[in-house]
Amino acid sequence: MKIVTVTKALMLLSSLLLTSCTLLDTQQLHDNTGKINVISNYEQIRGCHYISELVGSEGHWYSFFFISNTELTLASINDLKNQAGNVGANTVYVEEHMGFGTSVTFLGQAYQCPAS
Repeated sequence: MKIVTVTKALMLLSSLLLTSCTLLDTQQLHDNTGKINVISNYEQIRGCHYISELVGSEGHWYSFFFISNTELTLASINDLKNQAGNVGANTVYVEEHMGFGTSVTFLGQAYQCPAS
């Protein structure tokens, strides 16, 4: 009985580790999002057209052990930029950073701003 239990536990652990390796891939920028500005000064969005609310997030309860805070933060910003690109925005105004113990989340707004 003990051998079967140990074998099952090892199989479960192995499958969880293999699954988590594929899930640890952080958010990468899409090709069309390289020129999206991320700003935090409300004055910079004067004259811009509001498009939509955005929530950029990265991290999970099982991945925060393996991904640094810097990587989580950059991946969360990349998530915002990707979403902004999908709605046709060229600027993201970041309102607030919501720090959790296992992830990083930003609340932002997508805008189309005139070229400067």
